[in-house]
Amino acid sequence: MKCPACREKRLKAELLEKDLTAYGCASCEGVWIPALQYWEWVQSRDEDEKSRLSVAEISPPIEAVGQAKICPECGHLLRRYKVWPNVTFYLDRCGNCMGVWFDQNEWAYLKAKGQHDEVHEFFGALWQEELREEERREKVERMYQERFGRTDYTKIKRLREWLWNHPQQGALIAYLTDKDPYRL
Repeated sequence: MKCPACREKRLKAELLEKDLTAYGCASCEGVWIPALQYWEWVQSRDEDEKSRLSVAEISPPIEAVGQAKICPECGHLLRRYKVWPNVTFYLDRCGNCMGVWFDQNEWAYLKAKGQHDEVHEFFGALWQEELREEERREKVERMYQERFGRTDYTKIKRLREWLWNHPQQGALIAYLTDKDPYRL
């Protein structure tokens, strides 16, 4: 199998975790995990084996930008999936054989976060939609902060929350939006 990132280097079998064989690249330090091996490993784990590293010990992954990656198992293009909002790395997965490519430090970072045995969740439509929604909300939040200023925006949010929870919400909104609420 050839490395999806380097394209020329051969991947070598290595024991990534207890009972999990992966295929690593000595050049870019990426790791390929075939889907079947990953699923067998996930299903064989018990709670005592779920260890966590300190995130501070692991360098955050950097986004690997470049050419499209090719699956080392079946030759299909790998699709990029975002893991969390505002995180600078993606996981690459083959839509055909379902294997996953981890660029340098991505596996270790997920392990440090305690999510290396939940990788399969990142590829679901629900997970990806929730990421997009959270990023949209954060973008709108930044837009409002820029428009109103941080202090005023904080006050507006408190006022909005109070207004939407008030039993006379309709009357209050009518009062606020009426050009002259004292005219009968």
